[in-house]
Formats: sequence, C-alpha cells, structure tokens
Amino acid sequence: MKLFITFILLSFTHVLIAQDNFTGTIIDSETLEPIVGATIYAFNHNKFTETDQNGNFILNSTKTTKIEVEISADAYKAQIITLHNTNKVVIKLTVNLLELEEIIITGNSNKSREKVSVSIETVKKANLFKSGKISLADNLSSLPGLSSLSNGVGNAKPVIRGLSNTNIVFLNNGIKAENFQFSSNHPFISDEFSAKKIEVIKGPVSLIYGSDAVGGVINVIKENPANNNTIETKINTQYHSNTEGYVTNLGVKISGEKWFGGASFTNKTHKDYQNGNGSKVINTRFKELNLSSNIGYRNKLGNFALYFDYNEPTYGLTNQKSISVITDDSRKNDYWYVDLENKLLALKNKLFIGEGILDVNLSYQQNIRKGIADTSSIYSNMMFASMDLSTLSYNSKYSLKKNNSKYTLGFNGAYIKNDADDFYGNSNPMPDTNISDFGVFIVDEAEISDALTLNAGLRYDMRNMKSYPFNSSGIDKYQIDNNYSSLSGSVGSTYKINNHLFKFNIASGFRSPNISELTQNGIHQARFERGDINLKSQRNYQFDFNYHLHIDKLAFDVSPFYNNVSNYIYIVQTEENAPIGNGKIYQYIQNDAKLFGGEVALDYHPFNWLGLHSNYSYTKGELKNGGYLTQIPQNRYVAEVKLQKNKISAFKNPYFIVNLTAYESQNNLGQLETYTPKYTLFNLNFGSTLAISKQDFNWYISANNLFDKTYVNHLSALKPLNLNNIGRNIVFGLTIPFKAGI
Repeated sequence: MKLFITFILLSFTHVLIAQDNFTGTIIDSETLEPIVGATIYAFNHNKFTETDQNGNFILNSTKTTKIEVEISADAYKAQIITLHNTNKVVIKLTVNLLELEEIIITGNSNKSREKVSVSIETVKKANLFKSGKISLADNLSSLPGLSSLSNGVGNAKPVIRGLSNTNIVFLNNGIKAENFQFSSNHPFISDEFSAKKIEVIKGPVSLIYGSDAVGGVINVIKENPANNNTIETKINTQYHSNTEGYVTNLGVKISGEKWFGGASFTNKTHKDYQNGNGSKVINTRFKELNLSSNIGYRNKLGNFALYFDYNEPTYGLTNQKSISVITDDSRKNDYWYVDLENKLLALKNKLFIGEGILDVNLSYQQNIRKGIADTSSIYSNMMFASMDLSTLSYNSKYSLKKNNSKYTLGFNGAYIKNDADDFYGNSNPMPDTNISDFGVFIVDEAEISDALTLNAGLRYDMRNMKSYPFNSSGIDKYQIDNNYSSLSGSVGSTYKINNHLFKFNIASGFRSPNISELTQNGIHQARFERGDINLKSQRNYQFDFNYHLHIDKLAFDVSPFYNNVSNYIYIVQTEENAPIGNGKIYQYIQNDAKLFGGEVALDYHPFNWLGLHSNYSYTKGELKNGGYLTQIPQNRYVAEVKLQKNKISAFKNPYFIVNLTAYESQNNLGQLETYTPKYTLFNLNFGSTLAISKQDFNWYISANNLFDKTYVNHLSALKPLNLNNIGRNIVFGLTIPFKAGI
C-alpha cells in the first residue's frame, strides 16, 4: 500500500511539459498515395483517430513529448511506432494481404506478432459476424488448434489443443471470468458485439494470469473509444435460416477531448436447430440478452475507465427427459433449461509514473446459475440446481522500459464465494465455497537486436479453498480446507533472419483441482459424480516451436507443441453402483498425461484480388499408463479461396469466400467414447459495402454446411444420444454505421 501511495504522489509531482498535438500523414509505401481511414490508436492513453481524405491525422495533445501508437489500415501491415510532436511525420505503410500478421494485445504489452514467442491466433470483429457461426466458441473453432465442446448450437465452449473447461482462462476485457467453468455445459459468457477482436494464446500462460491458464487464454478485447469529438453508432442484425434465429445489436460510442463512453445492446433468439436430415434436435433453443457499457476519462496523469457488462442467457438442455416431453416448435423454454445471469463491474486505471506505467484494476463479478426442470409444475419453476458465484478480483502491475528492455512487476488475486441453495443440493455440483487467490510475478523482455528478442519470467501463487457441505438426501458433499502453492515460469525467444522467423518457448503452469473435482458427491449431468479431497495440483511443461516464412505474397507457418501434464485430472466410470439415481459412480482421478501435435498454415495471395488459405490441426492426448484422453478433437484440414476487390460498380470491398473443412475420423478413444467417422463441410460467404445517399450499408450472406451434410462432431455432448450436428444454415446479415461530430 505504501508503494502504491508513493506511485500516486510521484504521478502528481512529475513535471510534464505541455506540447502541441501529434500530426502526420499516412501514405502507401509504393504509390505514395494517401491512405484514407487508417487508424491511429494510442493504446496507453486510450486515444483514437483516423486519417482524412488526404491521409492526414491529428492526435490531440496528451501533454507529453512522445507517444506509442498502433497504425493500421485494411490490406496494410500494422505497425507500432513512437510519435514525437516536434514536427509533422510521414508514415509509410506496406501493402500486406497476408492474414497471419497482427498486432497482439494479450499478455504483457502491445507488440507485433513477430515479437511474441508464444503461439497466438486472432479473430477480428468483422469476421465474427461474416462467418455466420451462431456461438462465439464455434467462431473460434475455425482457428488452427481450436475446437469447441457443444451442447447444441448456443451452449458451446472452446477447446485449445485438447484442453478445455478449467484448463483454460477466459478473459473479458482482461478480467478473468469466473462462471462455474469446470463443466462443458457451462459456457463462457461474453457479448462479442462489444469486442474489437479476440485473441487466443495456445499454451501455458500462468505467468501473467495464474492458476488455470495451463492450456491457454482467450481474451475478448473491447472496442477502441470513438474518435475525439465524435459520436459513432452501429446497427447489426442477422437472420439464421436453420433456427429461424434473430440477432439484433445496437452500439453507440461517444468521445470528447477527455471523456469517452459507449454501450452495446444485443438480443438473440433461436428455435431448435435442424440436422442434415431435416429433423429437429429437441430443446436446443436458446436466447441471450447482453448489455455492455463503459465510461472513461483521460488526462496527462493517465486514463481511467469503468465497465459494466450484463448477460442473461437461457439455454435448453437436450436429454432423454426433455426429448420425451417437448413437442412444440417454439422459442420458449418450459422444460429442462439453464437460466443464467452474469454481471461484471470493472474499474481499469492506467497511471503514468515517471517513465513507467502503473496499471491498477478492480472488478466484481456475479454469476447466478439456475437449472430448471419444469415451469408447468405446481411448484413455480421447479429447479434441480441453484448457485450464486461472486468474485472480487484485483490486479496491478508496473511496467518500465529501460534501454532495450521492458521490466514488469505485478500481483493479482481474487476472492471467490459460492452460495449454493441446499434445497437442490443433490444436483448442485458445488457446495458453499470460499476461494482465496494471490500471486506475484516479474517479467523481463529484452530486444537484444532488431533480429533477436528474449523474454523470461517467474510467478508464485497461493490458493486456499474451503467448502461448507450440506446434507442432500443422505449424500454429503465433502468438506475441505486445502492450500495450494506453486512456482511457475517461462523462457522464450524470437529470432528473425531475412524472411525467416523462429520462435521457441518453454513454459510451466499449474492448475489446482476445482471445487467440483474435490467435493462433488451427487447427481451432475444426469449421472452420479464423486470427487476426491486428496487430488493434487496439475503441473505441466509445454514446449512450443514456431517457424514462420514470409516472402512477398506468401506466408507459411508451422507450430509443433508437446505438453507434459503431471497429475492430470479427469473423470472415469467405476464399477460401483450409484447410491441414488441409475447407473454407476463416476469418479474424479488423476494420472500423468501428454498432449502433442501442432498446426500448419499457408497464406498465399498470387494476386491482390485472390487469396488462398489452408491450415491443418493435429492433436493427440494420451495417458502415460496407457489409453487415450477423452474429448480430444478430430484432426482437421481447412482450405479456403477468397476473392476480393476494392470496388466493383457500386459495391465497395466486395468479397466471395469458398471454404472446405475436412474432419478426420477419431478412433483414439477414451473411456466410453465411440468412434467418430470423418466428414467434410462446405461453407460459402460473400458480401460488400453499398453506399446509398452517402450512407454505408455493410451486407453479407453466409451458408454453413452448404450441402446439408448429416454428421456428428466428436466433441458434441449430444453424440451419446445419437443426435447429429446442425445442418445447412444460411445467414443474412446487415451492419449500418453512423458517424457524426459533436
């Protein structure tokens, strides 16, 4: 606390000289023509502007002599540069149609992708909608190395290189989400319409984010503020033919010289989906209501922002009971569904302290989960589970650049409390629980030369977990008061020689058992599950290598990995009869395991109007004492042809994409898993921008599973019920942007 107060006092006494605005011109490096609509984003100051018709920009004064900015424009390679306000600058951008290039935000700082030693993937906001996928997890599953666990079309969860649930961390605007993520039926909740883009780190990132980030991190990054003295509005709408689904979104952003704010409202509603045979898959209907808002202030001391997110999704549960009682074809959930309510209040502050930057963030989350069996019962909304999870989290870090190195020292932690209603204790997988987390870390990033970058770091974590069991039909939850601690670290490097880039990273992470794995002793997901209070923490060591070749209009990427996991936690069916319900007892156990594989990607643009993309993902998971891990995705090959032009007649930026995704058969089967045959899906996407009376209309049409293929994915939770995945879905989408000065 004394150190924090000292930083604050220094920020007030530090003398900053008032300077003029930063000005410049952005041009094409070959034609020297001005680039219109290029964006200049000062990420540390949260300021944003664009170039005008002449390629000129003005970034309002931040009362400092220099500022780091991200320069980006469609079809050009993005740059991070330092602007000085001594004179007007001319910035040249190089044409780059290759889609493997990106500026990375997740982790310790903004940097170019070639400076990041870990394997990372990105999805831009526009591509989230144009793909026509229904859920966020399905959108991410198209990335190399990613898949999704699904229970229908709305209730889906991402998988990174064979790891999911508590083995990955989901960040909403940099805040770690807590929403009972131990189960594949508990999806991560976020409003993708409020996102600028989504970044996925593949591999252990425990160094920055602590326990649970052993498989990777997914970060939903919020949109930049509006340009200064501007109000921006967007209307987004979609219609999904398969589910008769409607999606409506309204987003508003406004920004003055110092104040900025915005809000995004989204409503989704879908009926049960049809498979390739034209049959309805009962009770896959769902609806979502999302609100994201923010307000902030920036000055020479730093920038300060308050965020509030509210999500209210309802997902139908497809099981033997719901299939037998639901006969209607409506959007309403009456039988067997989960009713969720998620709130997030976050305060994010960035202070300029001398030559360094101090980040101080606080957040409060509440996730209420209710499982409802029958609303027609004489008991109003007869529930089978009710839990209320509250999380108070905090994190702070101080970053300082000296010469060619950047040092970061920080800490973060959380206090998590679950309030489980004991009336439904038989099927509440978590009892009343208190969890306390705290960790400290230090990271050093050094640019040895223009070609070589090194990074290394250490972290120490402590976690205390307490449960307060209650009696449920004679079956008691287990009581624990367990402490876990661990040292994590990583070492990585990037080396570039001519057009060749080499990355190498060794990282170690840990995951403590979750409360369900420790204390569960009752019905969960229609089976009897039993925990083990003596489970140890998982410890993994992952080795990542990446080779990247970039020549003219071609990029080639290969990323093998090997992940060794000690005390891997998983669930198996025993031979013991369940004390309640039908069937056997499912027991959480642990053994050593390994996951290995990799991804290969090729991006080739023989002409500016033609792009050829392909990638292959391979993942294999094995137990070291013999046998295969469950829920390992099918290996997958993707081939894509993209046609695009700047303008055709009245259509601006038209594109046409044909996509083929081929899934290999999965015969490396874990316990109780069945063989999954291979299948191939064809997808089609096209659209453009149409200007009518100077107003832009961005329209798109996408057809997923174009030929209405009947298939089942290996990671579908509906596979044991012999229910296929979704058939042909044609999506009609429209985005209407408005912008005006204030």
